[in-house]
Amino acid sequence: MVDKTKLAELYQRVVQEELGLVATIDEDDDVVFKHPDVGTMFFSLDADRDPEFLRLVFPRFVDAEELGITPEQLYQVLNTVNTCNKAAKVYINHQGSEADAAPRVSASIEAFVAAPDNMPDEALLRAIVGRTVAALRSGANEVIDVASDMAQPKH
Repeated sequence: MVDKTKLAELYQRVVQEELGLVATIDEDDDVVFKHPDVGTMFFSLDADRDPEFLRLVFPRFVDAEELGITPEQLYQVLNTVNTCNKAAKVYINHQGSEADAAPRVSASIEAFVAAPDNMPDEALLRAIVGRTVAALRSGANEVIDVASDMAQPKH
C-alpha cells in the first residue's frame, strides 16, 4: 500500500518546484494550488485504492448564466469541447451546490501514471505537470470561447 502522505507530498513538491506555485495538502490529502491565470485547481489523490491515478480538477469555474447562454446550450458547449479538445474533459458538477444554485462547469484531466498500486515516478510527474495544467486551462478556456460564439447573435 502507498503511504498517502508521501503521495501527497510528491505532488506538492512537483507543483511547487516545476510550476513555481504554492501548493497545500488539504484534509482529504488532495494537493491544492492557485494558478495565477485560472484559479484554484487540485490533484485529487487516492493513495489507498488508486495511487497510480492522476486526476487534476479545476472545479466549478463557470455556469450558463455567466456565459450568457441557456442551460440547454451549455450541454451543447460541453459536448463540443469534449469532442475536439485534447485530454481535458468538461462536465456539469452538481456536487457542493445548493439546491437552488445553478449547476456549474468543472474540468478535469485523468490518467494512469504508474503500474497498479504504485506511486508515480517523480521524473514522470515533473515531465508532464506543466502540459497537464496547460491542457486543463485550454479546455476551460475553450468552454468560454465556444459559449461566447454561441451567445453572439448570428447575422
